[in-house]
Amino acid sequence: MSASGLHSPNSAVAAETLEALLRAAQERVPVPFTLRDAERALVALLEAEDLWDAIRRSRVPMRALCAFWEVLLERGLLERTEEGLHLKEDALALAHELGLGPAPELSCPRCEGRGLDPARLPEDIRERFSHLARRRPEAIQAFDQGFVTEETTWARIALAWSRGDLQGRRIFVLGDDDLMSLAAALSGAPRYVLVVDVDERLVRFLQEAARAEGLDNLEAVRYDLRTPLPEAWIGKFDTFFTDPTESFRGLTLTLSRGLLALHGPGGAGYFGLTHAESSLPKWAQVQRFLLEHGAVLTELRDEFSAYANWNYIEQMRSWSWLPVQLRPTRTWYLSAWHRIELLEQPRLRNEAAEGDIFNDEEAATT
Repeated sequence: MSASGLHSPNSAVAAETLEALLRAAQERVPVPFTLRDAERALVALLEAEDLWDAIRRSRVPMRALCAFWEVLLERGLLERTEEGLHLKEDALALAHELGLGPAPELSCPRCEGRGLDPARLPEDIRERFSHLARRRPEAIQAFDQGFVTEETTWARIALAWSRGDLQGRRIFVLGDDDLMSLAAALSGAPRYVLVVDVDERLVRFLQEAARAEGLDNLEAVRYDLRTPLPEAWIGKFDTFFTDPTESFRGLTLTLSRGLLALHGPGGAGYFGLTHAESSLPKWAQVQRFLLEHGAVLTELRDEFSAYANWNYIEQMRSWSWLPVQLRPTRTWYLSAWHRIELLEQPRLRNEAAEGDIFNDEEAATT
C-alpha cells in the first residue's frame, strides 16, 4: 500500500487537529494524557448512552478526560445535552477522518465479562451474605470508601477459590467495605480470616456478623495501615485481599502491608486498580513496584469489579471537573482485579507512614 493510501490529505489534517486538541488538554492538567487517550475520549462519546457511561468506556483518568472534553466544548465540537454530552457534526467528521468508530460491547451477559459465574457457588451462603450486607455501614468519603456489588464480591471469591488461594488458607483482608472477609468466612473454605480496617463502624459490624453467624474463623480488628504491621501478622498469611485508595503512595503502602503479611514464595495477593483514577503510567509504576519486591502479576481482569453508586458523589473532587453535573443512574465505576504471587521474600521496610495517603494528581473520588 502506498503512503498516500495510508495518509490521505483529510486524515492528515484530522490528525493535526486531534494533536492540537491534545496539547490544549495537556496544558490544563498535570496528569498523563496521550494521543491514544484522546482517541479513547472521543470514541467514548460515539458509543455511550450517557455521561457516566462515557467515563466508564473511555478508560482514561477522569481529570484528563474532563479537561479534554472542556477543550472540545470550547472549540464547538461538543455540546451539552440533558444526557450529558453530544458530539457535533464537525467532531463526528473528525472521528470519521481518523478512522475511529464505536467498539461494540461483546462481554458475556451471564458473567458480565468476568469469565466466572458466582451463581455456581452455594446459594445458601450467598443468601446469608445478602441478608447481612443490607445492614453494612454506608460508605464515607473520609476513608475513600465505595463498596462493590454483591455479584462482584462473590466473583472475587470464586476466582480465589478456583486458584487455590482460599481453601484451607489463612486470609488477610486490608480494608473491607466490600465485605470480602465475610463472604470468605461464610464459604467455609478458609482456615482463618483476619480483616483489618480503620473504620470502627465496619469493624463492629463484622464482629457482630461473625458472632451472629457463628463464624469462629473470622476475626475483625481496627488497624490504621499508616502504622507498622504488628509483628504477629508478618509472614503469617497465605492470601491477602485489598481494594486500596489509588494515590500511588496509598496504594503501594497498602500493597506493602499485604506483601509483608504473606508467608513467602507462593503467597498470593488480590487488589483492584481503575482507569478513572489511575493512568497507564501509574499502572506501570505499580507493576514495577511489585516486581522490585518479589511479586509477579499472574492475572489481570479488566472491568471485573463493579461498584454501587455511593451517596457522596457530589462531594467528590471530580464533581467540579465534569462538563455536565448529573448524578449517575447506573454502574459506572469499575476496576481491574489483579492477582499477584510472591516469588521471593519481599524486600520491604515495616515503617510508619505520615500525612495524606488518599490524594494525588489523578485522585477523583476523594
